[in-house]
Amino acid sequence: MIILDKLSSLGIGTSRAASLGSRLAPDFFANLLRLASEQGVNLIDTADFYGSGDSERLISKTLRATGLPFFVITKAGLPYVHTPGWLSPLNQIGKKIKQRAGARSNYSAAYLIDSVQKSNKRLQVEAADALLLHEPNWDDIANADSWDGLAKIRQQGLARYTGVSSNDYRVVEEGIRSGQVQLVQTATAWQAGGTYSIPDLCRKHNIPVVGNQALRPYKALQEKFAQHTAAIHQLDGLANMSLPQFLLASLLADQKADTVLFGTSDLTHLAHNIASLRYVAALPPSLSRLTQLLS
Repeated sequence: MIILDKLSSLGIGTSRAASLGSRLAPDFFANLLRLASEQGVNLIDTADFYGSGDSERLISKTLRATGLPFFVITKAGLPYVHTPGWLSPLNQIGKKIKQRAGARSNYSAAYLIDSVQKSNKRLQVEAADALLLHEPNWDDIANADSWDGLAKIRQQGLARYTGVSSNDYRVVEEGIRSGQVQLVQTATAWQAGGTYSIPDLCRKHNIPVVGNQALRPYKALQEKFAQHTAAIHQLDGLANMSLPQFLLASLLADQKADTVLFGTSDLTHLAHNIASLRYVAALPPSLSRLTQLLS
């Protein structure tokens, strides 16, 4: 059983692994997780919202077939449609209709408990490794009993850890104050001169941070990185570092996340991104110079 302080520095995101138009075949997904595990990756991030539960089903089927050791984060609160497994192809169509009709997120205790029970059934586990509130802002939870819901989830043995996935500082602050947040997921994409107040808050309280959206700046930085590639590769220890590798490794080097997520449907891409770890130790002395080059 994997505990929080043993989570790997990189994790696999599955937001599109079971979505319409990008669904991964079970055999391919198994190969992807085998390669990740061989390289020391032990975290998978999912949600009931991803593929309307089909992502959780894919993860469950793969882990049971392979026996691979992974810590699985799932999330709840965003609107989706749940039907039995054999009707699951209809879920994603129903979810889109529901969203267009203005369905609201729900972070009430009763909804969260029901959601994690359904997630556990799809994951075929008695207790989720971690259950996070999925992207709430302050207005979503200000008058909700969300923290009581997380407390009950742990008390009832439905999840080993609870937490929040949010970019709203006030939500994360209140969650930590409640005592029901042991894990935080938030956007930590590299920015020149950027501030990272949520990771700083979490570090103050010894709460592990899982960073998402790490590759978001890729398009904006692609031209500038190409322009300065030669200069970047001359920096000590950074020869051959690519832009995706920089975006992942810089967050770890700058201690803005304990684990950084990325998604992929390509084995070569997976191996390339995992190789970003070789640059983490070399990056700190060069971060200011890289900021100058990429600003």
